[in-house]
Amino acid sequence: MNIVGNMKYRINGQILFDTDSGSLGLEGFPEESLAISNPSKRLLLLLIAHHGEQVSRELIFRKVWDDYGMVSSNNNLNQCVSKLRRVLKTLGIDDEVIITVPKVGFMLAHNITLETDEPHITPPQNIAAEQGERRAVSWRNAGRRLRTGVALGALLLLVISVGIWLIYRNSAVRQEHLIGEVNNCKVFLSAPRAALNGNADQVNDMLAYINANPESCKSGEYLLLLSSNQVGSYIKGVSRLFILKCRVAREYRVEVCRSQKDGPLF
Repeated sequence: MNIVGNMKYRINGQILFDTDSGSLGLEGFPEESLAISNPSKRLLLLLIAHHGEQVSRELIFRKVWDDYGMVSSNNNLNQCVSKLRRVLKTLGIDDEVIITVPKVGFMLAHNITLETDEPHITPPQNIAAEQGERRAVSWRNAGRRLRTGVALGALLLLVISVGIWLIYRNSAVRQEHLIGEVNNCKVFLSAPRAALNGNADQVNDMLAYINANPESCKSGEYLLLLSSNQVGSYIKGVSRLFILKCRVAREYRVEVCRSQKDGPLF
């Protein structure tokens, strides 16, 4: 059966289903009609369209709730079916109109008769209500999207902040770099990564000082320079430089560094 909007259906010749007002009542007594919800109305229309055929729960979920932006569930479906059965029984139909098909869904019983009237000429009165319902659903969806966007934005800001902190932290970590060789002594500089960038003149000054005060290195020894701007000096604009001679003591699995003027390492 094809479903036409603004149609009235007679069920078993005694109950009038008005799709315009969304109500069920005894013919001839419109003032005693019982209103049903929009989902219940759409469910009954769907069962009428498939009169005598099994209608799966999946199809019902889509046509009654999902297509209208509403949440579908077995609980909502069972409530609508119970409501329709109760109203139909109240109006005098004792036979089972809506049959449960186990593990499938529901169907409108074969023995139920259906008749249709011509469509109304006047526009349906429930269009505004359904449009309002759809607008409300649209606003709710927009609100959910806005909240999701704000949450994602906050997460992105947190990730960027952590990244900046890691970059800053890494820039402050000391690293050792080979800056030259004097008197067969390899010279390493230990300084924060940021302090090494663009300071070629300072490195050359350090090597010049080592050349002016030469040191000899035994096998496995090297010079380690530690530059620090964090130790307060009584002369402004001057950094403090520590010069150490280092050697790996393999038998102890340690690297030992001592001042140049402390005498022999071992």
